[in-house]
Amino acid sequence: MLTLRRARAYALVVILIFATVYAVGILRRSGLVDGFGHVIGGDLLTPRMAARIVLDGRGAELYDFSLQGEYQQAAAGPQRLPGMIPFFWPPFVAVLYVPWALVPQGPALVLWTAFSLACLVTALLVMARAAPLTGRHWPSTLLLSLSFYPVLEGLMAGNDSLIALPIFALTYRALRAGNEATAGALLGLQFYRPQLAVAPLILFAAKGRWRILTAAAAVGAGWGLLSALCVGPRALLDWLALAPELNRMIFEPGMPHALLSSVSALFLLPLGPQHLGAGMVAGTVASLGLLALLLRIWAGPWEPRADCFAVRFAALLIVAPLVGHYLLLHDLAILVLAALLLVEYGLGNGPSEGSAHVRVALAVVWLTCLIGPPIITRLAPLPLVPLAVLLLGWVVLDTWRAAEMRA
Repeated sequence: MLTLRRARAYALVVILIFATVYAVGILRRSGLVDGFGHVIGGDLLTPRMAARIVLDGRGAELYDFSLQGEYQQAAAGPQRLPGMIPFFWPPFVAVLYVPWALVPQGPALVLWTAFSLACLVTALLVMARAAPLTGRHWPSTLLLSLSFYPVLEGLMAGNDSLIALPIFALTYRALRAGNEATAGALLGLQFYRPQLAVAPLILFAAKGRWRILTAAAAVGAGWGLLSALCVGPRALLDWLALAPELNRMIFEPGMPHALLSSVSALFLLPLGPQHLGAGMVAGTVASLGLLALLLRIWAGPWEPRADCFAVRFAALLIVAPLVGHYLLLHDLAILVLAALLLVEYGLGNGPSEGSAHVRVALAVVWLTCLIGPPIITRLAPLPLVPLAVLLLGWVVLDTWRAAEMRA
């Protein structure tokens, strides 16, 4: 059931189904609202309107949610939006979206989709050179990646999740080549979605890779300066003050809590809004446990040219979205890179029972990402997606142990 030929067939069926459903929604649209009641490219509309607020000289009010709602509604024209998606990215992100704010939502979404696809293709091309055994199957890799629901969801919503793929792919290649300053600068670019940078920063600090941390801090300082000059001197402080608000907004009507994919979802979804505090505490404890396990996998000498380095970096890519605060399904798109590294390691060490376990775990993640959110929305608050990602993490741990024994 899990041969490459059949996997390509499954992928093609999924892509065709989602393309058809998405086209039907667009054809039945009313203004910016599709036939299913969703804002077309809602995750792009939000930062675009944040950029418009900055362009209008109202950067000091960037995190005023009522003002954000007014701008989003104005962009929709007479068609009433079903709600608003709050802008809670770092302030410099609003500046980066200024070019997209200069054109209407429709053309902006087309251009953004092309840019997102270019990010995916770039990441896969980089990995094809870093992982040549899987690189031989590049067309299949692209097809399978496009069928992964976090990638599909990111493309349909118009969000920025796919930008992380070339960043982490290039970071991996830079680390393997010993270019730690370059890797750190790339990690600083990931601060546009800082939750995904938390685990790498903790790991590199624990390993004492100060060149990486210094370069990341330098890029971060540049983002801070850009925020202060273009948005406002208190912009970063206003953004940091949003953290408690995010916790309270998780279960607000219209918020996509069914897409929560971090390890905290294992507690937040079953406990519900009535026990939000207990869910957050339990999620924090679980995240700390995962970080401790990640550090255990990375224990020992720093050997970026060793074969086991690929397995360790795959573990980092799996833990990063699990421990991130308020990360949704589309943020799991970076698991595409983890899958490539695991398969590459398996091909390089010959067929084994472990490689079969990798294929099964990847298939479980692929399928669970498809069916998990509908189950939460329509049946029961079962956080299947983070459980499936944890299963993949267990396979990585088992692969690492086998690699250690061989070494």
